Amino acid sequence: MGGTFGKSGSWVVDHTMDNIPLHPIDRDSVRHGSIATITGNEPPPYEEAIGVSLYETPKEKRARRRSHWVAYTTMFVISIGFSIVLSGVWPYLQKLNPDLEKESLGLIVAANPLGQLIASPLLGLWGNKAGTIRFACLSTVFFFILGNIMYGFLYAFNSIGPMASYWAMFVSRFIVGVSSANVTLCRSYLAASTTLKERTSGIAIIAAAQALGFVVGPGIQTVLTLTVTEEVHVAGDWFIWDKFTSAGWVAGILGFINLVILMPCIFTEYNIAEKERALMNKMKQEVDVKLPKPDYVALVGILFSFFADIFIYVLLETLAVPFVSDQYAWTEDKSMVIVGVGLMGAGLLSSGLFPFSGVLARKYDERKVMLIPGYIPLIIGSLLFIPYAGNDIIMQECWNVTTTMEPTTLPTTASTLLTEGLGLVVPASEGADIPENCSPGCPEKQEWCTWTPQLPQAQLVIAFIIVMCGYPIAQSICMSIYSKMLGPKPQGLWMGILTGVGSFGRIMGPIFVSLVYTDLGSRWCFGIISGMMVLAMITILLLYRRLVPMKVPTAEEMHGHDGPAAKGKY
Repeated sequence: MGGTFGKSGSWVVDHTMDNIPLHPIDRDSVRHGSIATITGNEPPPYEEAIGVSLYETPKEKRARRRSHWVAYTTMFVISIGFSIVLSGVWPYLQKLNPDLEKESLGLIVAANPLGQLIASPLLGLWGNKAGTIRFACLSTVFFFILGNIMYGFLYAFNSIGPMASYWAMFVSRFIVGVSSANVTLCRSYLAASTTLKERTSGIAIIAAAQALGFVVGPGIQTVLTLTVTEEVHVAGDWFIWDKFTSAGWVAGILGFINLVILMPCIFTEYNIAEKERALMNKMKQEVDVKLPKPDYVALVGILFSFFADIFIYVLLETLAVPFVSDQYAWTEDKSMVIVGVGLMGAGLLSSGLFPFSGVLARKYDERKVMLIPGYIPLIIGSLLFIPYAGNDIIMQECWNVTTTMEPTTLPTTASTLLTEGLGLVVPASEGADIPENCSPGCPEKQEWCTWTPQLPQAQLVIAFIIVMCGYPIAQSICMSIYSKMLGPKPQGLWMGILTGVGSFGRIMGPIFVSLVYTDLGSRWCFGIISGMMVLAMITILLLYRRLVPMKVPTAEEMHGHDGPAAKGKY
């Protein structure tokens, strides 16, 4: 309500602003704890405010909800493609090429997120320019199927050369990584097909679908490890069915199912966020308002925190099998089964906590939810992964298997070359000692195992559970705040950047294992991780007041507070 002076100089009340509804999305009101999208106190529905319905017909609403389930399923299948090989990729590599060192694991695991990192911004731009995500999603799912089938044919590359199967695995994981960039499309579609009120829950559910994929992926590999106990040579040495190749074929079948549900008869796209924005303009008396620029500094802070959150999760997934093998001298199959079960349990926990984070965000300030049940457990869990005291780590013992070779008529020079090439210490005609078997335990070349204590198993379990409680809450709230800071605009490119940052974390995790864990040990590895988590929390605290939704000009701001004379100011 404003006012002005009448002809006689008396004060006249101006009622022209009486029917303009107030909108609580105001950055300044955060100081008083009243921002709806942060605290969970939702603003009055638009249709109640102006008598115009924002929502679609019941049939359209059902179709829109069905499209959400297609996005959730796509995210679920893609996460299976990443997680199904995590516990088996190192044993598979050793079987393809026994001469490979542990450092070679980093590049293979990093291949998937590298493909995702490169493809995510491009897919985001494609989705924005095309105005639809269908064709981009179909293309990526096709690559998903192709990459997983290639993973099932890696034995065929052994005939080309000793390292051919290694690089073929790298290419197959890279292709699957390119396909997994469609999580950018799924997230941007969720941002476009949900209202501001629905967005936190929608993002939490899609994150839960991703977490559920991390349950099913290791679960599939665990079941295959227990059931596929013998190799079946389907077509000679180039097509072998075993516990490793079968995982690729299962993922490929799931990709084909995903391809079907993306067809137009099932999946129809809806952009209700654009409707919401148009209705907001209508509430502002048809004044065309240009959205302000996002707070780039705050966005960078959120992206760094998101990176740290992803980094510790991927590090644990990558390091799990080699770590327990080194620490507790478990066999290959035992490590794969126990790690698979552990990752399944973590996925189940995360799939429940992702939706729960949405419930917390509706009742409390999202930033506090991100910090207290999110990043604080991540810091505590990281610190608990550091071994402070315990038993000595069991060291690996290797021995030679003596094989007797038949006398040969090779010339002395050829015989000498043969023995020297194989690293043998006796003439080829008399027999040879070939390094072949080692007991479980920490390899001798990891010298830190001789002075670093073993991490007690109880401490390992507690640390793992605490980290897995904080990870889903921190990640989902990070994504929710990030989306709201961008405002009601197409978010394909920005979601591509978010996915790219997550991919960068997935790349650095395996490389970190190779460079830090293998050479320096578990104390340095988890000490650096703990420092990173502390830095992420400090970043959030420093930017706390800026981590709010984009300030969209309200009706009273556009028309002023002092009557019609101020109209047009905005």
